[in-house]
Amino acid sequence: MHKTFGYLLLFCLVMGVFLLHAGNVRAQTLDFSSFLIDTHKDHLVAVFSIDIQDFEKIRDAMHDGNKMSMHCSIQLYRHRTLFWNKKIHEKTIVIDLEKDLLTGEYLIIFPDKTYKLQELKEDSFDALFKDMSINLSPLEKITPGRNYRLQIGIRVISRDVPKWIKATLFFLPWDIIKEVKYEMDFSF
Repeated sequence: MHKTFGYLLLFCLVMGVFLLHAGNVRAQTLDFSSFLIDTHKDHLVAVFSIDIQDFEKIRDAMHDGNKMSMHCSIQLYRHRTLFWNKKIHEKTIVIDLEKDLLTGEYLIIFPDKTYKLQELKEDSFDALFKDMSINLSPLEKITPGRNYRLQIGIRVISRDVPKWIKATLFFLPWDIIKEVKYEMDFSF
């Protein structure tokens, strides 16, 4: 009797963990909005906004001194009928999010600019991620009349976890906010 009770308890525990994990996966805390592809000078450019729906999670983590990075990976492909799509351009942009514990300032570090905020309010934080512009490819690599696919993925990870722990405990998820992917097909 004790053995079956133990198995039943183990089964319920495992199912509870899977259901809890599935609930966390379904919740989308990052999203794209106002996405468009345009030209600027001699480049093809992607313009989009990132909507952070779980601001409290990021605010609390930054307030506690956690260092995070938002990784935005972008791939541009030329569509081919008989072969695999040809990758034209790939780029990863890293935006660091942290709090300077000595000054109390919140730092949002883009590749080309650093923003310092005295207070971390949702409106001012969200405004930093509106109408982001990323150069995709020089126009000379784009052939008019061809079909293309753009793939973008964004996730927020913790930078505080040492690499040797991540390698040892490779089965644990280290994402603070799970990756959100977006694909767009277009012709130029």
